[in-house]
Amino acid sequence: MTDENYEKYLRGLTAENVLSMDSFALAYAAPDAIAAARRLMLADRAGALGKSLDEFNAAHGEALELRRADKLIAPADRDVFGRARAAPDKSIIISRFKTLDEFEEQEAAWLVPGWIPQGQITLLAADGGVGKTSLWVNIVANLSAGRPCVLDPPGYTREPLRVAFMTTEDSIRQKLKKKLRIAGANMQNIIAPDFLGDTTGVLRAFKFGSEEMAAAIRYFRPALCVFDPVQGFVPPLINMGSRNAMRDCTAPLITLGEECNTTSLIVSHTNKRKGASGRDRIADSADLWDVSRSVIMAGYTEEQGARYLSNEKNNYAPLHETLLFSIDADGQIIKEGTTWKRDRDFMQAAADFKGNSKREDCKEWILHELDEAGGSVPSKYLSDKARAEGYSADVLRRAKDELKKRREIHYYQTGSTKAKTWHVGLTSCNEFEELPPDTETPF
Repeated sequence: MTDENYEKYLRGLTAENVLSMDSFALAYAAPDAIAAARRLMLADRAGALGKSLDEFNAAHGEALELRRADKLIAPADRDVFGRARAAPDKSIIISRFKTLDEFEEQEAAWLVPGWIPQGQITLLAADGGVGKTSLWVNIVANLSAGRPCVLDPPGYTREPLRVAFMTTEDSIRQKLKKKLRIAGANMQNIIAPDFLGDTTGVLRAFKFGSEEMAAAIRYFRPALCVFDPVQGFVPPLINMGSRNAMRDCTAPLITLGEECNTTSLIVSHTNKRKGASGRDRIADSADLWDVSRSVIMAGYTEEQGARYLSNEKNNYAPLHETLLFSIDADGQIIKEGTTWKRDRDFMQAAADFKGNSKREDCKEWILHELDEAGGSVPSKYLSDKARAEGYSADVLRRAKDELKKRREIHYYQTGSTKAKTWHVGLTSCNEFEELPPDTETPF
């Protein structure tokens, strides 16, 4: 039972039956977090029908007692709308099983050869600003017009296809229609819900697993349906970080895909966790990686303005070469070449560059601070000030090590045996005997 159905069930209850044990049983027939949310929905509905908080708490207490005694059971003889539920026909269930010789063996079909399998879920993930929207606009526009898209091999041809996109971020009127027009889209082959014109709020129920979404896909039967971003189409009470929650949530897309030949392209953000790559880079839910038959990740290369598109997972074909591309002033994709580097390689290169850049900056800062201080400062003073400037202890240590190896700085100590103070000084201002290079220091 979806939470949308539970909400509809509550709306159909009257003041006389709103606090029935059936209502609490259906609320508890879910994981703890969702059950708690459903009880809030039930309390709101009871309040709207004139029930007091005391009445709700009394009924809730009775439900808890029945639950502890394993006697709080959702009604098996009717559905969440109160309609009589037919007894399951075991013969129908048994008839759904077959021996393997009755199954037709099929080769994987492709919407975009080697990249996007037909009727399955493909995930497109990238950091904000990399160009996820420009990428799916290119795919949607060219499929609608019957032309090769950025992912197609040279000379590939196709018939114009009906496609759909659903976005809760960008305005169709102010941005997306122009981008699609410039990309050469056939506007009559592209379908999108008009969220702005939805004055009744009916599209708020347009979520993964909902009857509304299934009805639209079955009616229009698009070859491709883009969901951007994924968070806009996850039911409100689903915790994306909960194990298997996204599997259950997106499972209907797989069924609809095989029934209607509709491919789902889900757009997701990536996280910026240090050292993360592949499955761990998917923001909010790594389950999205698991349910997708193909995963495409985008990001920046080391070259200014250059980007990459890496096929990180592919269940039906060998991984593609990584596509290099740029985006022009009109937001259109331009192919720039290919490479066998993967998302992990680019992420590691970016981390190395950032670390090197930070270290080089720290070295300049150390030399400047020592010069401003007359040539030397106590080591602790330099460490405290570096921390205040935003340099980590690791960056400071590496920067000082490199400066020491280049003989631009040196360490020395002052004070008695019981009260030693270590200093860092410019070698050019050395007024003391320099310690041998292999002398152990606490820095």
